[in-house]
Amino acid sequence: MTNYETVKTHIDIIRSGDTVLHNGELRTVCNSDIKRGGFMGTTLFGDSYRLGTVPVQLARIRRAV
Repeated sequence: MTNYETVKTHIDIIRSGDTVLHNGELRTVCNSDIKRGGFMGTTLFGDSYRLGTVPVQLARIRRAV
């Protein structure tokens, strides 16, 4: 059982401090991981998510009770 759920979001919605499911592992996003503008548009960890057509899996971690 996992203590997080994923929500499909657009790459432009992702901000620093968010946790995303990237290549099968949870990763926390920092400012240096997000690049905006340029030829490929917004990239996250160097991946453009097919120019924004593939949604990013944003992880919402549930709090332990």
